[in-house]
This record gives sequence, C-alpha cells and structure tokens, in this order.
Amino acid sequence: MELVLTNLLLIALGGCLGSFASVLIYRLPLENSEINILQPRSFCPLCKNQLTIMQLIPFVGYLYAKGTCRTCNAKISPTYFIHEVLITAFIILIFYKMEFAALSSWLIVLIVICLYIQSIIDIQTLHLFEPLSIILVMTGLFLNISTEFFTIPLDALLGLIFGYGILFCINHLHKMVRSIDGIGSGDFLLLGGIGSVFGASALGPILLIGSSITLCLYLFNKNKDKELPLGFGLGLAGIVYCLMFIYI
Repeated sequence: MELVLTNLLLIALGGCLGSFASVLIYRLPLENSEINILQPRSFCPLCKNQLTIMQLIPFVGYLYAKGTCRTCNAKISPTYFIHEVLITAFIILIFYKMEFAALSSWLIVLIVICLYIQSIIDIQTLHLFEPLSIILVMTGLFLNISTEFFTIPLDALLGLIFGYGILFCINHLHKMVRSIDGIGSGDFLLLGGIGSVFGASALGPILLIGSSITLCLYLFNKNKDKELPLGFGLGLAGIVYCLMFIYI
C-alpha cells in the first residue's frame, strides 16, 4: 500500500512539474510583455479563453477535453500531454534511486527539468533561454562543491570553462572561414552549464550523444537548409547522462 501511495504521489508531482514545464516552454520565448510565467492563467492559444479548472489538472485535463478546446473546439497540441508524461517518467526514475527528502535529489530534478525545457525550446524556436543555463551553472557548481555528487569541484569548474570554450572556439574558427556564426552563443552557455554539472570528464560523451541526436534530426529533416538545434541534442544528452550516472 505504501508503494502504491508513493507512486501516486510521484505521478501527481511529475504531472504538475510537467504542466509547469509546458508553461515555461510556451511562455519563455514570447516577447509579449503582457504574458509571463505568472500571468495570465493558462488559456487556449487560438481563442484566448482561459482553461477551466478541470482542464488544468495534469493528464486528466487533456484526456477530459479529448485534446480540444472546450470553447472553440480547436485541436490542442499533444505536446502538452507528452511533456507531462515525460517529466513524470523522469521523476519516477530519479526517486526510484534517490531519497525523496534529500536536497541533492531535488537539485537533480531541477537540472533535468532545465535541460528538458532548454531542449524543447531550442527545437521549437532555435533559441535558448540563457537564464536557465545560468541556473544550470549555479546548481551544478553548488551540488558538486557541497556534495561532490557528480564530480569533484575542480572538475566541475573545468567543465564550465571547457564546455563554454570548446563551442566558442569551434564557432570562432567557423566564423573565420565562412564569416558567419555556426553555433549560437546560447549553446556555449548551455554546454558550460552541463559541464559544471557533470564535469569536464563528461563533456566528450555528452557532446558525442548530443551531436548524434542533432545529426539524426538533420538526416530526417527534408529541409536541409534549416539551422540545426544543437541545444536540443545537448539537453537530451545531458538527461541521458544524468540518468545513466544515477543508475550505473
């Protein structure tokens, strides 16, 4: 019985965090000063009518509305439901191996959610929200300096420097040859944040996994001239590495 209640709690928590992640993914890239992460209340993107309390309940809201707005009958993107499911899966996987009451557990949750939000924003807009990368930097350094959870403090600091510096140098060489940027500055900071979390020693595998994910997008994308969302690959690679570290 206790296990059932624990799983229900984690599912409810994951659904709430996934719903909040959806809000951030939608609102952070917006330049509309009237819309921020606190207000207005969630609304239909088409008719702008506010969602009902029932529609705001994670999982239940989307299924209850059958994937449509109850006011204008417009189709609601299934990505909102997918975000809730994926974040819930991450939460369950994290707390299956870590203590619920431990501060380090919640810092890991924060890191994974930041990486996830950055990856989705990048694939949708080809931009990254740099304050989230700064949160990654601060969280990674704090976690490793205080507990050495992923690596020792020196390796975390070198991860920040090399993570930022590697992509900066690659972009600088690209700009010297072709006179245009090849990698966005947001990617520098994101990889620097990932390096501060997992350490300089983890940058090689994470870059390999992230680049492979981005390359797969290029191969399956019909528009070969479209810019590649490197941040999407790096964010997912960071999540994969984090979960592998916890379980292995």
